[in-house]
Amino acid sequence: MFINIKYLVITVISIFLALGIGILIGIQIDSQDIILKQQEITVQRMENKLDELNRINSDLQSELSQLAATNNINEDYIKNIFPDYIKNKLSDMHIIILETTVDYSYTSMRQALKTAGAQVTSVTILSDKLFNMSDEETAQLMEYFNIAERENIIPVILKNLAVTVAGNYNSEDIAFLIEKGIVYINGDLQQPADYVVLAGGSSENNNKHEVIDIPLIKELKKLSLPLVGVETTTVETSYIELYKKQKLSTVDNVDTIIGQTSLILVINGKEGHYGVKKSANSLMPYLNEGETIR
Repeated sequence: MFINIKYLVITVISIFLALGIGILIGIQIDSQDIILKQQEITVQRMENKLDELNRINSDLQSELSQLAATNNINEDYIKNIFPDYIKNKLSDMHIIILETTVDYSYTSMRQALKTAGAQVTSVTILSDKLFNMSDEETAQLMEYFNIAERENIIPVILKNLAVTVAGNYNSEDIAFLIEKGIVYINGDLQQPADYVVLAGGSSENNNKHEVIDIPLIKELKKLSLPLVGVETTTVETSYIELYKKQKLSTVDNVDTIIGQTSLILVINGKEGHYGVKKSANSLMPYLNEGETIR
């Protein structure tokens, strides 16, 4: 019987194709089993890792709660002894606070100084007003202070404030600045300052320190007024390094009891740079040998 080569070739090819397909299907089935096993192993590892992370998180939460409880106890202790420690340390001193910003509150610092026995006067320089005066307001200021050039308005006002702080009180000038919304005053300016606290910092990056803070420091120094530069821990733009360059003692955390203690000690003669920021040399001044918390 004659065999057609064409059909023979087709038959052989068909057999090999069938074998290849069978092998391929077998490999795929085995591969799926392997992949499924690998996935199961990976999921199990992830679950184990998640359990471990949950345990770590639980431990950290517990530790955090313990630290918070300890911190609350320490804060209560400090709050209790703070008034007794600072009592009468600044008796009969007249301290004038010059605030060059309205972005941050210095209320607790003012209260601490009063608790220490000081008479406190607060002067807030409304810098936004100084930088945004209308032409009419500018003309009124130039006429009142007899200023020939517009750019001399702020320097003249700062000099006037410095002289006032030093004891050369002019009620009409101060009343005029208050009326124009340039300064806000809480307290008595008729008595010269025994010490000046410059409270600055800014909530934005600007050149306000060049226009107000630094010129004001220089005017106060001309009058030989003792001066310390302070700010809160929360300021976005710190002025402490700028104050240090002007040879001032500084406290960068006066919104805290520790910072307020440092400030009172600085006014009592403990010069230096204190607080929690990189600009500080130490957290607070060291107590004198033999000095204790009463």
